Amino acid sequence: MDWWEVLIIIVFIFVGFYVAGVCVYAFKMGEYDKRIAKNLEAIDVLIVQKYDLLRRISKIFVALEIKVPKEFILDVRPKFEETLKDINIQERAVVKAFLMRTAQALFYYGETNPELAKNADYLAIKENYSEIDHQYRITVNLYNADVIGYNYWTRLFWFRWVAIVRKMKQKDIIS
Repeated sequence: MDWWEVLIIIVFIFVGFYVAGVCVYAFKMGEYDKRIAKNLEAIDVLIVQKYDLLRRISKIFVALEIKVPKEFILDVRPKFEETLKDINIQERAVVKAFLMRTAQALFYYGETNPELAKNADYLAIKENYSEIDHQYRITVNLYNADVIGYNYWTRLFWFRWVAIVRKMKQKDIIS
């Protein structure tokens, strides 16, 4: 066997490994996309659950005639499920800040009222809210971890052209 035949065989082996790497890369990036979308949907569900629990607490405040500033009483429920699908990460941060501020205020007013602090419904909702908030934080961490990995692999020099062809754009993490 001549030296150029060996060289051609070696080049074909390297090209074969590269093509296999491109296939694995494309497959793994598709999995990243699916996991990121799944985590984003889970975050949306948890946001809606948090909002619903805050509405239920608001109803308890109204039923017991406890004075709370009007902006913390959530009587009308927007179509959160549909709204959250169309917002970007920055707008999600606004929703998160609104929910956090409302929850802190409602729990503060709830703890300062001795009648409500002993109310079984209030305590159950408060505990449920805490569990949902914990799950929300875990889901956001999973989402952010996947986004960091996704962003790393879209910038990888050897496969960047695949990311460009598949129109993979950098994703933002959720704070």
